[in-house]
Amino acid sequence: MEIKNAAYKLPKEFLETLYNIYSPVTVDSILKSFIDGRKTTLRVNKLKTTINDVQRELRSNGIGFSNSSFLKEAFILNKARESQITKLNCYKEGSIYIQNLSSMLPPMFLDLEKGQTILDMCAAPGGKTTEIASIIDNQGEITANEINIIRRERLKYNVQKQGASCIEVIGMDGKVLGDTFQEKFDRVLLDAPCSGEGTIELKRRESYKGWSTKFIRENSKLQKKLLESGIKALKKGGILIYSTCTISPEENEEVVDYALNKYPSLRVMNLSINVKNSIQGLNVYKDKKYNDNIKRALRVIPNEEMEGFFVCKLKKK
Repeated sequence: MEIKNAAYKLPKEFLETLYNIYSPVTVDSILKSFIDGRKTTLRVNKLKTTINDVQRELRSNGIGFSNSSFLKEAFILNKARESQITKLNCYKEGSIYIQNLSSMLPPMFLDLEKGQTILDMCAAPGGKTTEIASIIDNQGEITANEINIIRRERLKYNVQKQGASCIEVIGMDGKVLGDTFQEKFDRVLLDAPCSGEGTIELKRRESYKGWSTKFIRENSKLQKKLLESGIKALKKGGILIYSTCTISPEENEEVVDYALNKYPSLRVMNLSINVKNSIQGLNVYKDKKYNDNIKRALRVIPNEEMEGFFVCKLKKK
């Protein structure tokens, strides 16, 4: 499929968003990633195995891979698809987790330490939650929340499979977590429900057929309420990561800007990891002006390895 034909398949308003944010050359590369899809990537679960053991199993099964530039536990598979990986012992035993590289970023910015109390507000299916457990070596208290019953069962399954014994799964409305657990957590992760623009694959029509400007606005309202709840649940001096797998500023910079205006104690922190295919957060979009410090946030540009993602690190002074 040619890039021109790919553009015809996507909503006009979404294309306008892309061109308002990125250069025409970058938009072409984004559309190419939507056509080609992304390589399979996975993360080693250090609670159950070692990097070397997983490398040996991949090689013994003739699976070529390369290492991620920002996470030594992550591998990018050259040609193997997910269906091939699910047949391996390391997958069946929970020694690896199939997860896009972009999705691995938010826990890496939480400044995690053993013994902390951590809230994952929208945790299913559990990739980031179990990554946090692996980072702190099960030495802490992770509360993983998921309101949807079916998704919550999937979360419980993955938590058990990955051997993440420090995780307690709950099923509350994320909007009330802050009132229920006022200033209880050292760290909060809000990987918010979103329109998923960064995950579009044109061969999967369901990945973009539900897109609409109304859907974007509804998401933005929900995300603001969830972020407020997360801020309330965060201890003074604590760190909150706000992330989405989408591109629209209404679901990203606008949400953070809203929180910064409402909560003067919040500060946007610098991010410590360099991601090549990324730009900084926007402080201007169309006729809207956002807090200048939002430029410290990260916008991952979709490519053959990474989904489009937004990550912002907030600290409660």
